[in-house]
Amino acid sequence: MKNLLPLILIIALLISCKQNTNTISEKPKDYSSLKDSLTSDLNKLKDRKNIAGFSTAIVNQDGILYNRGFGYSKIENQKVYTENTIQNIASISKTLIGISLFKAQEMGKLNLDDPVNNYLPFKIVNPTYPNIPITIRHLATHTSTIMDSDNFWENTYILRKTDHSKSVSVFGYMKPPDSKIPFADFLKSLLTDNGELYIPDNFSKEKPGEKFSYSNLGATLCALVIQSATNTSYDKFTQENILKPLEMNNSGWSIRAVDSTKISKLYANYESVLADYSILTYPDGGLLTSSSDLSKLLIEFIKGYAGKGTLLNKESYKKLFENQLSESQMPEGSEANFGIFLDFSKGFMGDNFETIGHSGGDPGVVTGMFFNPSTGLGRILMLNTDSDFDDKVIPQFKEIWSAMNTYGNKLNGEMPVANNAHSK
Repeated sequence: MKNLLPLILIIALLISCKQNTNTISEKPKDYSSLKDSLTSDLNKLKDRKNIAGFSTAIVNQDGILYNRGFGYSKIENQKVYTENTIQNIASISKTLIGISLFKAQEMGKLNLDDPVNNYLPFKIVNPTYPNIPITIRHLATHTSTIMDSDNFWENTYILRKTDHSKSVSVFGYMKPPDSKIPFADFLKSLLTDNGELYIPDNFSKEKPGEKFSYSNLGATLCALVIQSATNTSYDKFTQENILKPLEMNNSGWSIRAVDSTKISKLYANYESVLADYSILTYPDGGLLTSSSDLSKLLIEFIKGYAGKGTLLNKESYKKLFENQLSESQMPEGSEANFGIFLDFSKGFMGDNFETIGHSGGDPGVVTGMFFNPSTGLGRILMLNTDSDFDDKVIPQFKEIWSAMNTYGNKLNGEMPVANNAHSK
């Protein structure tokens, strides 16, 4: 036996070397051809010249699978739109309110079922039901009865400058720069019975908590609750608790907070540039970011859904993704439910499967940020062109969105994520 031992060791060593050689020779999958094909398809859509510029991102919980811009951020000087181009993302911004609510609750600053009047510097009541308190959860699930009346829409978009050339489109509802006031003052003017912009139509005739009715105004009021409860401005609170931890260094709530040289122009259509504007109720739609930066937030949502998030604890993420609406609260004919400022969509832009996220639309902006909870695949699409003046914009959004899903599933390996940490 002693004489056989060296021989056995040599054979074992040879087998081990062979196995190691085989392991080394197995190359990882090369997805470059898939990415090139997707880029080629999206370039063809870009060349139709209906959308001035757009940016795409495909992610999973491990990182970015694909991220690229197309077209122009400034057509007049042929400045290309890249994955680092910055623009506002409209109502996707509301997803930060949801995270902020749970962060503030973890800090002991508020509870989602508290009446909003426990925190606001002014009193809010539905005039039809003055004895039924509006709660924070009502705001977060769009069941507060606060409505986006004409007084809201006609005063929230603020021009950045007064004078514009004839080639620049200025919409009639956009207000001059000197109309800008703190969003808390704007809310007080709209929602208190002695406010300058107050009308009964700012509230619906239903009981608070009874029915879903999407409300930008209610979302911004929710941000004010966070601001008042934490004694920290909403922009600073989100910077400290979301943007900075996720290293979203090219994102912010004003042009002063980002690299202004990377900001895209917005377009009414391919030939007409829009006047630069800001949003007075910025928490509901005014985040400036790039698809590269926004990918970090979507990755965090996917991780949070799988019980691996870093911004909130597991219990908070579980509650963030819970269905919030009963059947009686949901809009008639709707199958999709709603989370805390999250849309559980079953057909966004032609999808035939459930997704979680949010969409957005503002003058010159169409956006979508959703992930498939079954596969863990996430997609972001940001357009710098309005959909109201060219009926080909939304169909092209759908084409881009569909292509991202087709190629994204291949890039993602079509493998389901691990068991989710929350219960449906």
